[in-house]
Formats: sequence, structure tokens, C-alpha cells
Amino acid sequence: AMRLLLASGRRDEAKQRLERCIDAPRSDEEYLVARDIYRRKFEKKRTSAATDILRLAEVIQIDESRSGTPERAAVEHYQRRGLQAYRTENLLWRTLFGLLFWDELFADDCAPSNSPFDWLPAALTDGSFYRVNRDAVEEKLARVQGDSQSIKHELLRVSTQFYGQSNGVFRWRRSINDALFALLDADCGPSIAHVLRCLCEDYTERRYGYPDLLVIDELGTRFVEIKTDGDQVRRNQLLRIQQLREAGFRADVVRIEWTLDPQQVYGVVDVETTGGRGDGHRVTEIGAVKVRDGKVIDRFQTLLNPQRLIPANITRLTGISPAMVVDAPYFSDIADEFQEFMTDAIFVAHNVEFDYGFISREFRRIGRSFRYPKLCTCASMRKLYPGYKSYSLAALCQNFGIELKQHHRALCDAEAAADLLLLINEKRQQRWQEGQ
Repeated sequence: AMRLLLASGRRDEAKQRLERCIDAPRSDEEYLVARDIYRRKFEKKRTSAATDILRLAEVIQIDESRSGTPERAAVEHYQRRGLQAYRTENLLWRTLFGLLFWDELFADDCAPSNSPFDWLPAALTDGSFYRVNRDAVEEKLARVQGDSQSIKHELLRVSTQFYGQSNGVFRWRRSINDALFALLDADCGPSIAHVLRCLCEDYTERRYGYPDLLVIDELGTRFVEIKTDGDQVRRNQLLRIQQLREAGFRADVVRIEWTLDPQQVYGVVDVETTGGRGDGHRVTEIGAVKVRDGKVIDRFQTLLNPQRLIPANITRLTGISPAMVVDAPYFSDIADEFQEFMTDAIFVAHNVEFDYGFISREFRRIGRSFRYPKLCTCASMRKLYPGYKSYSLAALCQNFGIELKQHHRALCDAEAAADLLLLINEKRQQRWQEGQ
């Protein structure tokens, strides 16, 4: 409508309508759009608020091998600086809202049904939740501002009593209270209450667009939206940032610049197994080398007792016989040592999903998690050194003059993959310098 009015020369009418939208918007998004148009057309401002916030964004440098998981990489960047950092997005506020107001949302007479279409309470969809529950809401918000300990007890009660119950507000997870408690402990009760009140008043408009991370630093609580090259700030993200700022939080955009960090540690791993993929097969040998700044700084190697038969065809391929592993340690015996070896490292392997999958399943068998960023030397060589007929480890070693004396023995293959990693990082460094 504004474009049509302006194109036909009716600037005064367009200005009046924009001012009405700004003074009494029907939604947060209408206000944002109207304000941007008004500034550009009547205040000679040439860029939108979304563009401005991107241009002013802080820039952090992270190794380019983490580009597949930018938010997780940013969390680890802040944690390495000794800060508390959590991946939050919409889940933090929706979980806090759902747990704190569970009794009002899901009373016995309006409990979630088995139909996924009915999980969101009607009071949220029709906008009546705050009006109907005003007294109960304000009582809890007052406690949020002055008695965070009692709020934490309330969250624990609800999450213990109703864990796993289907609802359309948030999803359950094991670490459900970690980020919530960090937020409540950060002494920002009035700001938290402000955001929760906004959700109570208009849940459907304000449930999306919250920043990716919660970071608690020396200045207090900060919400961070992570962007990489080519990313734009969406309207609802900008609205949530503004809403958080109005509540008293620091909230902004941080841009990641992908670099080649010479101090990044890589754990180049190879495993030999009793067979192909699947839970039925086990690891018989692990070999790994740790690389930093283009140099091998440590090695790890062990045979393992797989607690099952090694097929004859696997023995012919790897040279690892049942007699060689009968007195070898079980995986549980070396798990701590291997995890210590991998501290702060990117997990690198040739066809990384195979090796990573076997290692993570071995950890899962002993009731532990194994989670590291991954880099595949096979995929990276295909991308950075195109044109070869084969990208198998043996073929690449032959093409690039890399020694491979005992192919299909774990440490030998890991060392060869480490040499490929050096080629990959050399090409990455060259491309990064050309882009500067």
C-alpha cells in the first residue's frame, strides 16, 4: 500500500498512514516495517535496521572447519574464554514460559490431548491467556523478580512431575534446566519478567525469533544471534533483539569470520573393526595423531579386544588376528585416555562418518557420550583437489607421494590422513588469503 501511494505521488497520505501504523501497530512486524519505510522515505535514512545491526556486529574468528555448525562453534568459542554459553534460540524462553505457567496452561480440564493439533492451549492461540490468568501470572512474575530460588524449585517440580508429557509449547530434554538456572542466577529478574509478560500477552506473535545463544560474561547476561557470510537478519529476529533490549538485556548480532586457526587442534583418527557398519561389529584397533600448527604433536595407538570373533577375511585385510587381541584391553579400559587425547580437537578421518560412528557407538555402549566437530579428509580433498579418479586413502597417498607402509593398520592410516589434512589446510589457507 505504501509503495502504491508513494508511486502515485500521494506522499502526505502515505506519511499519515505510516505514522498511524507506528503509533498503533496491529503487530510487532507491522511496526518494524512501517518504521523502516518511514525512515527511508521521510528521514533520508538509506539502510534498514536489519542492515544497520549487521554492519555494527562484533566479529569473531573461528576455524573454517567448523562452518557446518556455526552456533555450536560459537558456544565453544565463548566457553574457551571461560564464559558460560548455551545454545538457546526459542527453546529457552518457551521452556521457561511453559514450565513456569504449566498449571495455568495445562490444568486438568485443559490437559494436552493425544492429537498434535490440540497441544497448544486455546488461551494462547486466541490471545486470552494473560487476561484470564492475570493474577496468577503477576504473582509468579513478582517471584521471578525477587525470589529466583523459589522459581527454580517450581521449575524442578514441574519438570520432574510432568517430564515427557506432550505439549505444543516446548520440547523436553535431559539438560532442560541448565540454561534456565544460569539465566535465573544471573540476577536479571525484572528483565526476565518483562519478556515472560510479553509472551503471556501475545504468545503466538512472540514465540519465534529469539537469539541463538545465551552468554554470561563479566558484564552479566547477553543474548547473541550468530550470523555468517551471506546471512540476513530476519524481521522476527530483529524484533526479538529489540524486545530483549527493551527488557534490559544486552542483545546483539555477532558475525563469524571463518579463518584457518593455526592453533586449532586436530585429532586424526583411524579405526580397524571386525566388519562393516552396524552395532554388531566392534573396534579392534585405534590409531590417532594430534596435529597443531602443521605439526604432529602426539600419537595414540592401541589394539582392542572386540569381545567377538574377528572374521578371517578381516584378518586377511588388516593383519589383526584373534590371537593378537585376546589379551588386549577392552574399550572401556582406554576410553578415558582416548577422550583426554581428543580434548579440544576436531575429529578428522578419511570417510569420517565410518570412524566417528564406531567410536561413538563404543562410548554409547559404556553409557557415555562422544561428541566432537568432524572433518572428512576424503570430502575435503574432493572439494579442494578436484579431478582425480579415486579419492581412496591409498590412491591419494600414491598421487601425492605420501608414505603408506601398513595400509589398514590404524596408526599408519591415521598418519597418512594427517598428511592429507596438511594439504587441505594449505589449500584452505591459500583460499582464505586470496579472499582477504
